[in-house]
Order: sequence, then C-alpha cells, then structure tokens
Amino acid sequence: MEKKVIFTAGQRRVYKDAKDRITFKQLPYTPAEMIEMEPLQIHPKFADKNYMVLRDTTEIITGVTAEMVDWWWANMEKGYYLWAPGEHYGFDWVVPPCEAGYEGSAEASYEFDPVDPITITRQSIAKAYPFTECMEHCWVSIFDYDPSKILFVHQYEDHPEGLYWRTISLMTKDDYDTYGNCFDSLPEFKSHMKYEAGMMNRFLPQLYDLWKDHPDPWENVHYNLTVQKNEDGTWSHVYPNNPPSIDDVDPATIA
Repeated sequence: MEKKVIFTAGQRRVYKDAKDRITFKQLPYTPAEMIEMEPLQIHPKFADKNYMVLRDTTEIITGVTAEMVDWWWANMEKGYYLWAPGEHYGFDWVVPPCEAGYEGSAEASYEFDPVDPITITRQSIAKAYPFTECMEHCWVSIFDYDPSKILFVHQYEDHPEGLYWRTISLMTKDDYDTYGNCFDSLPEFKSHMKYEAGMMNRFLPQLYDLWKDHPDPWENVHYNLTVQKNEDGTWSHVYPNNPPSIDDVDPATIA
C-alpha cells in the first residue's frame, strides 16, 4: 500500500516518559492594546446550547491585516513556532487545508504540553457561530480538550493601525457543569493568549510577504473569511473556501 504523506511543521522533539519537559520563558514583547466591547448576544437558534462564555477579549494588533490572518489559518505550519516561541512545542495538520479547504480542516496543536496535542477542527460559522453580531472576518473551531469540547472564536476586522482582534471561548452549560472550565487548570492560558496577540506583528507580516508570490495553491492556500449576515440573523462566510483545484493555478506559472 502506498504510504500517505502529510507534511507538517517540521522538527518536534519526541519526549520519552522518563525525560524532563523543558519549558522556556516568553521572549520580550509589547502586549497588544486591550479595549472594552459590549458583550455579544446569543442568537435564539443556539439558545438550547446554554452556552457559558469563558473568555471574551478584544485587542488592537498593529501592523497586521485581516487578509494576513485569513491566510495564516491555512498556512500555520509555516510559522507556528514563531507565533509563541518557547510555548508552541509542535504542529501537525490532521486534515490539511489543501485537502479540505476551511471547514473540516484540523490541526494537532502542541500548546503547553509537548506530548499530547489539542485537536482543533474548523467549523462552518453558518452551523456553529452562535452570536447575533460579528466582525468582518470570522474563524470558528472546536477544541477537543478531552474530555470536554470548547467552541473557540476569533473574529477580526481592519483598523487604521492594524487589526481589531476579538477572542471568545464558550462551553455548553452541561459540559461546564460536568467538567468545569478546562482552561482553569492551565494558569498560563491567559498569559499565552496575550503572548500570541503580542507576537503576531513580529512575524506574520514578514511571513505573508515572503509567500505572497508563491505559485502553488496547494502549498500556499488562501482563505477569504469575510462574513455576511443572513436573513434570519445568523452569519455565514461569503466565500466557500474550498480546497485548491487546478483552476486556481495561473497557467503562466507552469513550466
């Protein structure tokens, strides 16, 4: 049988049970500016979920655009270690965007733990985004943080100096009552999210610029996660964000 190859982010040390796990200090960085936003309201369609909002923060990230972030969600293997140096241990695509497009693509993200990853699966916002209002771009995923699941939202839009960046995490009340806030067991979680926001403008504009003319759409996947409001007050992506096809190849680039 032919072996199927999944290309990953590259080097990741394999920790044996008897080995100590080395942790590193955060690099010096400038935290993103925090701003206050009105709480979002749950759409009646999702009322039966009884969602508990665990975290809702908004920051202004300078020097980064929504277009860069849309691209980043499909190309995280290119710079995962740069996003949070010393705290991002490894990255694998479980279901690569070049095969699945946006919806259903999934990563194994080694955050906090270099042995056991968190599986993060992208969701259709038409099916999963539970709020009545949204910024211009939106990414929604399910964190499989065994044994519970967390709905994780990044929504964002351009700002004169960069990007409005809003991060929201939710659990159903049933999961919350059974398991509690999973992230409560990770005292470094708030610090880590602040670190990611503060580091984004240190690497993403440069990385995006390096890849902007790369011709292979399977190696350089592009999303457009612009949203639109539906007649019933729910939200959906404007574009399908399907996996690349031969139609996406510029004939002028083929030798």
